[in-house]
Amino acid sequence: MAHQTIVFGIDPAARSRLNAVLFIGMSIGAASGRLVLARWGWVAVTVLATASALVALLVRLAPRARVAR
Repeated sequence: MAHQTIVFGIDPAARSRLNAVLFIGMSIGAASGRLVLARWGWVAVTVLATASALVALLVRLAPRARVAR
C-alpha cells in the first residue's frame, strides 16, 4: 500500500512500531466510520472523512521543531 511505503520510509529501523501506529490509526478510523454511519448516515461519514483529511493535511504542513544535536 502506498501509505505504508510513506510511513515506513520515515524510519526503517522503527518499522514494527510504525506498523503498530498505522494499524491502530486505521482501526480507529474504521470504528469511527461505522459508528458515525449507524448514528447519522452517509453524509456524516463524508464529513468525518473530510475532517480527518484536513487534520492530516494540517499536521503534514505544520512546521517541525528542530532538534539540536
